[in-house]
Amino acid sequence: MRFLTSLVFAATLHGAGVPAQTVLLLTDESGAWPGIFEAVAMSVTQASDLPPAVAREQIQSGGFGIVEGASAAAQAFGIHATAKRVVVRSVVDARTPKLGIVWETAQEVPIFALPADARVFARERWTGAPLMAGLRRGKGAVLWLAIKPGVRGYERFPYVLQALADLGLTPPLTSRNLWAFFDSSYRMRVDVDYFAERWRNAGIAALHVAAWHYNEPDAERDAYLQKLIAACHKRAIHVYAWLELPHVSEQFWRDHPEWREKTALLQDAHLDWRKLMNLQNPECFRAVADSTRALINRFDWDGVNLAELYFESLEGAANAARFTPMNADVRASYKAFAGVDPLDLLKPGTDANDLDAFLDWRAALAKGMQAQWLAEVEKTRASKPHLDVVLTHVDDRFDTRMKKLVGADAAAVLPMLSQYDFQFLIEDPATVWHLGPDRYSEIARRYAELTPRRDRLAIDINIVERYQNVYPT
Repeated sequence: MRFLTSLVFAATLHGAGVPAQTVLLLTDESGAWPGIFEAVAMSVTQASDLPPAVAREQIQSGGFGIVEGASAAAQAFGIHATAKRVVVRSVVDARTPKLGIVWETAQEVPIFALPADARVFARERWTGAPLMAGLRRGKGAVLWLAIKPGVRGYERFPYVLQALADLGLTPPLTSRNLWAFFDSSYRMRVDVDYFAERWRNAGIAALHVAAWHYNEPDAERDAYLQKLIAACHKRAIHVYAWLELPHVSEQFWRDHPEWREKTALLQDAHLDWRKLMNLQNPECFRAVADSTRALINRFDWDGVNLAELYFESLEGAANAARFTPMNADVRASYKAFAGVDPLDLLKPGTDANDLDAFLDWRAALAKGMQAQWLAEVEKTRASKPHLDVVLTHVDDRFDTRMKKLVGADAAAVLPMLSQYDFQFLIEDPATVWHLGPDRYSEIARRYAELTPRRDRLAIDINIVERYQNVYPT
């Protein structure tokens, strides 16, 4: 359900102690610019009527000017439109030149001539025509765009703020308390000291490492993880065991076919990269609990992350090939509870109310499973009282379908904060990744209403490829 690279804002941003920098909009209208700068806690000044000499003086003194197109402000800084024009649909950004950036609607713009010292940040893919560039002037700088950034601010140039940072812009707020998820299977050959140094410089304070690769002892893998943890600790980076139960490990899946989860087609639940086990089976649960406790005790972890501890899939009961849990234990339990095999509820003609009743029971089962595993991790604090605990939980307040689809019910889980000491990490589901960054403010608002323990809430930001047909690509 989730990709293996994501970035987490785990705490309120803290002031960096830097002086405020002035941003002058030397544009005909403010457009999306106030929202772009609001994202980094900065305000802007509409200064289109400012005399060019005054604007240049403020920029020389440390201000930042924003200019667009073939305006008089652009010309004042030596940026001129030529007679040639280009139709722009595909863009190459210097920061990530291999990333395909395609606009939803092609735009025709002039080809511009720039001053010799201009730093070009983005070009039209086929002609190389400059589309975004910067000029350092004294203590300040000018950022120029060939065309407006779009209504929402990210439709055309997703790296505007990074370009400004390259020109010397320093936001008044920053964070040194980010979390990042890390799957070491993609990075077994890297220099962990080099990586740890880069992570710390990027503001990462905690690394959540894919722990399922280390469920069974292995000399080579264990040595790598121990070295990784030591490199992180040397740089004041905490390291968490990132668990993805009911996936345990590749080896556990191979060794215990009798405990494999089943889909509604009664097939083994190997879904995407996860290979799910039947944690409702008492013997399976005990074996997984024992191996998990051994895993936590074997390494110098600072915390444990119980991630995505519910059921598949994002298509819910509509796709029997991915719908879980349909193992024998769950089916027998529900039949004893409601007098019906839940498999029968997926057949055509079934009363929708009967299916809804099962989905509610399934959500309660997921909550019980989360409480059970929080209690199991709590036991490890007897020997490791410093362990932090995180429960990563897919959002079901913004996308309210998640309770029926995967059994997620945040309103039922959050009261457990009074019983267990853990942080509740909200993961926005893939179904809403196409909606843009504004969704995070709305998600925060909805969760603030659910618990007085707002200090225990965090948000997971997936920096990943989206599967929806959205723009820019």
